[in-house]
Formats: sequence, structure tokens, C-alpha cells
Amino acid sequence: MGRSYRDDCVRLHFFDEGVSFDEERTEIICPDNHPEDHYFGYVVLRPTIFGTLGRSILSPNIRVGAHGRAIKSHHHVHLLGHKLSVWGFPSMAQHADIAVCAHVACWAILRHYSEQFSQHREFLVHDVTRLATPFDPGGLTPSFGLDILKAERIFQAAGCFPVIVRKQKNGRDLGFYSQLLAYLESGFPLFVAMHDHRHAIVVAGYAWDIHPTSPSSPSPHVWSQVSSLLAVDDNSLPYINVPAKPPSPPDSSSYTAQDFDAFIVPLPEKIYYPADAVEGLSESLSSLLGDILGVPDEDRLLRRYFVTTISALRRYAKEHRSELGEVLVGLLMRLDTAQFIWIVEYASEAQWAHGHIIARIIVDASASRQDPSPIWLSHNGEVALVFDRASSRFNDEPILVGLQRSKSIPLGRMEQNLRPI
Repeated sequence: MGRSYRDDCVRLHFFDEGVSFDEERTEIICPDNHPEDHYFGYVVLRPTIFGTLGRSILSPNIRVGAHGRAIKSHHHVHLLGHKLSVWGFPSMAQHADIAVCAHVACWAILRHYSEQFSQHREFLVHDVTRLATPFDPGGLTPSFGLDILKAERIFQAAGCFPVIVRKQKNGRDLGFYSQLLAYLESGFPLFVAMHDHRHAIVVAGYAWDIHPTSPSSPSPHVWSQVSSLLAVDDNSLPYINVPAKPPSPPDSSSYTAQDFDAFIVPLPEKIYYPADAVEGLSESLSSLLGDILGVPDEDRLLRRYFVTTISALRRYAKEHRSELGEVLVGLLMRLDTAQFIWIVEYASEAQWAHGHIIARIIVDASASRQDPSPIWLSHNGEVALVFDRASSRFNDEPILVGLQRSKSIPLGRMEQNLRPI
């Protein structure tokens, strides 16, 4: 006979110190009568001996030490007649019997998607465990974990289009980390596998550390400016900081981003132009910017790229009309693009430290990897180049448009898909 458990759970709700509870009246007491403004989420406690932390949603603002920007979804809670809401990322501890760390990481990402996107339904841990096998075994057996291919199968079966990115054998694969940050900045939480630690986590945020780059890097990516990643690890409370580089002296009891071996990004449909193609394109274009957009030769440019939608870009253009200028806003509003686009930004180190850029390129995210001309538009502060992607003649010169905007107003970088903590 197996171990007996109670059949109920306890849900703990977290408010700030301005909220109290009247037990006699079963009423939440709040000075401004808006308890939703003071709410930080909830934790479910399971009646188990181990892994008692059940499905939980906590705001990263309640987590000591969490900082930077994070992927969050909006969750609603009904409590004693109040409709509360919290921005956070799902988390729980592993069940250990039918689900381990990889199952929990898959569940957390799919739970986030079910709240963030209407086309995704909710999956329970039970569902995730069944999706890992290509057949129905007729009952769940104790789990011994998932390899990354089984995790990929779960995301496919759940209606996503997962892409696996693996680190090269040498372990110092800058392209791996450039792609990791690019997909993360696109708002896609990442299933990350660490083979040496036999562990899987979700990476759902990052924090910058502005500092000069190494002179040995001719075209550095902004990964060099990342100090830490924000992770949801089933062995801990959510939102732990994972250092981008090993500390000195090394700490064998914890892991860093250098321990990551592979990650899965569950993409929506119709993103065909992968991050590694954008990596190569952005690096090659960096050397051409001096000729095309007048970038000074002495400036070493930082590169950054991420996915967004054309509607989000137009919303950004509308909100930053005074910065971008009427001509550029008009070009972006009339641009006939696919739904998903890659945004590539370039900045000198001085500009990056102040949140500014020198140039931006808009790339078709639905283009084929073999497409010789995936660019829709590029611009700096003075001119824009508009490319005719409907033309069959790939050598056609782009249209040069003067932007007629004030030179005293710098271009700001787009902080699009993640929310500040």
C-alpha cells in the first residue's frame, strides 16, 4: 500500500503590509479599498512529505534580489469576493513520482502560454507527463526524467513549434548565448538543459551590467552586457539569479549560464528565419554600416536582435512619434510586412550605456534561411533604406528616404517584450 496523503491543499496569498484581514467578517481590509494594487500572488502548499510547493504565481517584485527584466503573464485570482490580478511566471516544485524538473519546466512554460495567448489551452502536470510519450501507456509510471528530445515532443504536442539550440563542443560558444538572449528578449521563455547537473530550468529574464567590451571582439553582441539571468528552478523559490559568468573563486555548489548545454524555445507558427541566421546577417551588416548609414569607423558597435510583431512595432512608433519623426513613423505604418519581424539594433558602447542606438534594421522573420534579401527596412537618425521584397530582382537598389527629424533627439532602443522588475 502506498503512502496516504490528505486530499486538500492550502493556498497562501501575499499582500503588502498595508493590507489586513478581519477574520470575524472574513473581509480583506485595505485603506484605499483596492487590495488588487497591493497583491503579490499566491503559493499552493501540497499535502505531501516532499515537494510541497504546488502551482504558484508570484510577482518577481516580492523576491529579494530579483532585478532586471522578466517575462510575465497576467493571472487572475478570485478571493473573498475580490477579483485580484498579478503579473508573474508560473512555478512549482517537482512531484518526484510522476514529474521531475524537466516536466515542471515544460508545465511552467505551457502554463505561461495559456495565460498569455488565447490559442493555447492549459496543460496540467498529468497532461505534460502523458505528452512525453508517443503512445498512451494506460497509466502513469514513476518518472525518471526527460531528455531534451522528449521535452521537444511535449511542446510539439501542445501546439508549439519548438527549436533546439545546442552549445558547440568547445563550451565557449558565443553564438549560443547570442541566440539565447535573442529569443529571451523576444518574450519566449526558454527550457534550458544542463547535462553535468542533470537538471532543467526555465530562463525567463535577464539583467544588464553596462561595461566596456573586449577589444578582441570585432563585432560584439550585447550578451557581453548581461550580468545575470532570471530563472525558475523547481529546487528553489522562483526568480533566482543565475550569473552569466562563473564567480571568482568558483562555487561548485551552484550553476551559472556557462553550465547551459542546450535550450528549447517554443515558437509560434510562421517564424522561419532562425536566430542563428540573424546572428550571421547582423554581424556581416555591422561592417557595412559605416558605408551605408555613416557610422564612424572608430566606433565599435554592439549588436542586438529580437522578434516582435509588426503591430507591436507600429504601436511603438505611435508612442515614440516625437522621437522617430513623422517620415519614419509613416514608413513604418505603411510597411507591408509579415506578422513577425526581427528587430536588429546597433549602438556604440557610449550610446548603449544611455539606452540609445545608432541604427535599426527590420528583417522578415517569416523568410527562408536561403532568402538572399530578408530585410524590409533599415534606418539611422537621418535616412532610411526601404527594400522592395516583392521584386524578383534581388539586386534592385533600395529606396533612400530622408527622415527630416531633429539631429538633437537620439534614437532609443526598443525594450519591447519583457517587463521591468
